[in-house]
Amino acid sequence: MPHGDRGRTQVALTFHTNGDRALVERLLEVVEARHVVVTAFIVGAWLDQNPDFAARLQHGGHELANHTYNHLTFANLDEATKTAEVTRCRDVLARLSGSGGAYFRPSGTANGVDVPGADVLRVAADAGYAIVAGYDVDPADYADPGSTAVVQRTLGAVQPGSIVSLHFGHQGTIDALPAIIDGVRARHLEPVTMTALLS
Repeated sequence: MPHGDRGRTQVALTFHTNGDRALVERLLEVVEARHVVVTAFIVGAWLDQNPDFAARLQHGGHELANHTYNHLTFANLDEATKTAEVTRCRDVLARLSGSGGAYFRPSGTANGVDVPGADVLRVAADAGYAIVAGYDVDPADYADPGSTAVVQRTLGAVQPGSIVSLHFGHQGTIDALPAIIDGVRARHLEPVTMTALLS
């Protein structure tokens, strides 16, 4: 699913969770200072290397979800490797946070609006994920285009019910977040987790 109900007065801020610890902490401080909770799509290998962030994210009220273990280009993997990528991340999440999370997002996708293939849906369902989460707003912040571009691209595309794809570990994203949050709220929309948007 690339977005929620267009009748909602909310948008989901989701983050692919990887990158430098100090940048991750700064990003969390920015969203928490504005009383925003997000959905963190966890790269399992990153969480294995930074296990204390499971509790840190939960303490901030954030939601954890599955974004594979090694962040490979998911579409290029055989089904056995896809299964291993999903289940290994799920198991890390369960071990460190108590839950494998409610959502799975494939890694390395070209965009967030294409319908996942039957194999992706099957692998996700077999691992316990009823929802494969896409996104309809992608400012390509991972390419470090600068905070102004991240703000303009996000606010230029966001609509009621949008799911926004952003990334931890990028200073430009951190710098853009205050204006993104303020801009979303100026449209009488509230940034929330995936679960809040879909409830």
